[in-house]
Amino acid sequence: MEQSDYKERLPPGWLSPFVEPFWVRRVSGSVSFFPQGVFELLFHSKPLTYSSAFHKPKTVPAGVSLVGQQLSAYEISSVQPQWVLGVRLKPFAYFQPQQLAASEVKNTIESMQYVFVASRELESLLLILNAWPEQLLEGQFQSALNKLMPWLKRLFYNHDFVFPELLRAKTNTILDARGNIQVADICQQFEISKVTLRNHFVSKIGMSPKELCKVWRMNSFLLNASHYPGDLTSSALISGYFDQAHLNREFKTVIGQTPKAYLTAQSGYDKHQSSQVVYSRFIGHYDPF
Repeated sequence: MEQSDYKERLPPGWLSPFVEPFWVRRVSGSVSFFPQGVFELLFHSKPLTYSSAFHKPKTVPAGVSLVGQQLSAYEISSVQPQWVLGVRLKPFAYFQPQQLAASEVKNTIESMQYVFVASRELESLLLILNAWPEQLLEGQFQSALNKLMPWLKRLFYNHDFVFPELLRAKTNTILDARGNIQVADICQQFEISKVTLRNHFVSKIGMSPKELCKVWRMNSFLLNASHYPGDLTSSALISGYFDQAHLNREFKTVIGQTPKAYLTAQSGYDKHQSSQVVYSRFIGHYDPF
C-alpha cells in the first residue's frame, strides 16, 4: 500500500490491540476519506480544516487533533502543504479524554491541545513533521514513530488502564461479518438487550451498533466494487444488501450521492487506497482479534 505520498506501518505487538496502522500522508489541498468506523489521532505542524457534505467546515490549530466516528465521507485540507501523521484507533480503543465523550467528537474533528498537555515527545514530533521534505526519505517515518511511542504507552497504559475485552469482542463480531449482521443476532450471542448494547456502543464508541454495521457493510461494498468494476448489483448483493436500490438508499443517507456517482468521482488512486485499507482490516492484517 506504499505510495509516494502515503505510507503505513503496523504498530508493535503491545499496541496492536488498540491501533490498526500508523500512517503518514502528504496533504496538499484536500484529501478525501470514507467513513471507516474508527478514530484517527492526527499530528500536524500546520492548521487543518475538516469538512463534509453534511457538516460545516471546521479548522483546528497545529498540534494534535482527533477525528471522531464518521457517518459520512469527509475531507481534510491544508492551505500549506504538510505531512500529517495519523494513528488509526480501533473502535473500542477510544481513550475517553476528560470531559470529551466519544459521542461529542462524532462527525467532527477536535483539537486535543487542551487535553494533551505539552510534552517533549509531541513537541519534538511536530518539529520533525515540519522539517520533512516533499519527498519522504527512508527512515524518517520510523524516526517519528520512535518519538511518539513513549507518549502512546502512557496514553493507553496508565494507572487506570482496563482493557475493554467485551466491547472488543462485540465490535469484532461486526467486523468479522463485514457489517452484514443483525443487531438481534449480536444481542443473542452476548446475551444482552438491544437497549443495553446500544447504550454501551454510544457511550464508548460514539455510534450505535446499527451505525457501525452500516459503515462496515458500505466498506465491504467498496471492496467488492473494486473486484467487480461496473457491476454494482453483484457488489451490493455480496455485501449483504437486498438489491441495488437498498444500497442506493443507504449510501445516499451516509454519503449524499449514489454509489455510481461517488465511485465515478473518485480518482484511481483514492479507489485503490480505500480498497487496500478495507481489505487489510477485513483479513486481519491490522490484528483485530
